[in-house]
Amino acid sequence: MADAYRPIVRGFLAPGCAYYLFVTWGHWHDEHGLHLAVLGGISLCTALCYALFRYFLLPEGKTSLGRLETVGLATNLLMYLNVLAYMLLHFEEQKLVYFVLMAVVFSTSGVTLRGTFVSVAISIATLFWFAAGLSAEDAARFAFIGVATSFAAFGMATLLRKAILRQIDARLYADQISMQDSLTGIANRRALFGHMEMLVQEERPFWIGILDLDGFKAINDIYGHSVGDNLLCQVVTRLKRHESSEIVFGRVGGDEFAILITGGLDCQQVEQFGANLIATISLPYEIALLQLNVSGTIGFAHYPTMGKASACIYERADFALYRGKQNARRSTIIFTPEQEEQMRQGVELERALREANLNEELHLVFQPQMDIPTRRIMSFEALARWQSPKLGEIQPESFIRAAERAGLIQNVTKILFGKGLDALETWPTDVSISFNLSAQDVADRDFIFSLTAQVFARGIAPGRIEFEITETAVMKDIAASRSLLEDLSAAGFKVALDDFGSGYSSFAYIDRLPLDKIKIDKSFVRKVADSATSREIIAAIITLCRNLDLKCVLEGVETEEELAVLMPMAPQIIQGYLFGRPMELEAIVPLLTQNKAENARLV
Repeated sequence: MADAYRPIVRGFLAPGCAYYLFVTWGHWHDEHGLHLAVLGGISLCTALCYALFRYFLLPEGKTSLGRLETVGLATNLLMYLNVLAYMLLHFEEQKLVYFVLMAVVFSTSGVTLRGTFVSVAISIATLFWFAAGLSAEDAARFAFIGVATSFAAFGMATLLRKAILRQIDARLYADQISMQDSLTGIANRRALFGHMEMLVQEERPFWIGILDLDGFKAINDIYGHSVGDNLLCQVVTRLKRHESSEIVFGRVGGDEFAILITGGLDCQQVEQFGANLIATISLPYEIALLQLNVSGTIGFAHYPTMGKASACIYERADFALYRGKQNARRSTIIFTPEQEEQMRQGVELERALREANLNEELHLVFQPQMDIPTRRIMSFEALARWQSPKLGEIQPESFIRAAERAGLIQNVTKILFGKGLDALETWPTDVSISFNLSAQDVADRDFIFSLTAQVFARGIAPGRIEFEITETAVMKDIAASRSLLEDLSAAGFKVALDDFGSGYSSFAYIDRLPLDKIKIDKSFVRKVADSATSREIIAAIITLCRNLDLKCVLEGVETEEELAVLMPMAPQIIQGYLFGRPMELEAIVPLLTQNKAENARLV
């Protein structure tokens, strides 16, 4: 109510102030002596009070309804005193209409019905009092006008109030809708941050947790958005079982949910609560005759011990979640001082990236891929390196993630791709290059084709370029990714699926994407000497690729022992330290010459 009426009262005060300044000027010219002092003093005081009310008592922003009602009554009283003083000093019958006009003004500017009733009643009662001294005929005429004005004033006040209340109801409904997630009906990101801001202002401790579903994206891609939406709603139904006056759930986007916990829970209690949540949502779901499974990872941070602002606390919870997704899926991670240091290093890394001369500081090293049947080096994978003058040599996985967070990844990709083409032009035409694309690269069709335009502009055969993608790079929008990769394949470029077997549904991508090569994740190769399961998996994938006419690369082969175990499986291509570590460009041509000479001797 206060928010709705404040613009009305403030809007009235500005012209009211100007009007009473004009009235004061009129009294200065028309009145003298005591009359000037009384009438001019009241009108000038009214103008000054109106200005004070507007700019100091009713500033922009929040105002309590009580203060607004008090200012409204004071405004009406000052207006009434101006007319009353004038009529007492200069009674003019025709100017009794001023009390009628005041009643109409009071009916439109009154903040509450009681305030409007009091103001209108005093104005009309004063009209009756002055009219009582007139002739019976004139008194009856003004009495009729007063009664009619009273009904009109209260009618106008009621109608205006109903209109404003409807406007308030509509706005409250819009606010309610804007605070709810349209799919699940729980609080959305805006509502959660508003709640956190309120708690911070009140200095009330709270925990904020971010829950990310493990396995949802694969289900959404395979079975469609209808099944995915149904699954999200069922997850929310299970989450609500844990809801209370101190625990609020919200959806912040996609398959990510927030958990806001007030009260005095300690770290162990929060971890146990998170474990209970994960156990609840990990039970099977029955949807459209399907039995589906998802799990979750949660990151938690605490106010005020882990930060003094809501955005800061949320950022730390998100970082804890990120660490959980990396190292401890299906568990609850509490933000720690060690993670604080990692965040600080990440910020420092992003700053260094933004300030770096990437054209000079970024470079590539190349690791050979050996074709086992012919013992020929057929390709090199281009691996990114960054030598920072400030931070030294940075691990690729660190600065690539930092570039993605900072929105610089496409600039990094463009620079490295150009350097890769420079290298490729110095190699024999039967040697190709493999180049990794990030998820952000794959999501931008125009950017990818700006890279391919460089290939054609240099006159390089597109078949010598192989784009390596990961499951996570295409799973966000599988249809758009498939369309892009089909266009690349049609243009003659090769496509490889990297880290095969490390995700949730890699086999589905073999069928849905136009692939030329599969790269088996090195985690299988590392266990091949000791794990019969790993050997069976690798053998099955090699056979699958052979039957589907796909090339198969075994990554991470480092020892002769591993090679001896793998050779009976008839691998086609091997990449690893056994056949060559990542090397500088200057070492490529001598290596190719040596490889060619060795093959000639064998022939």
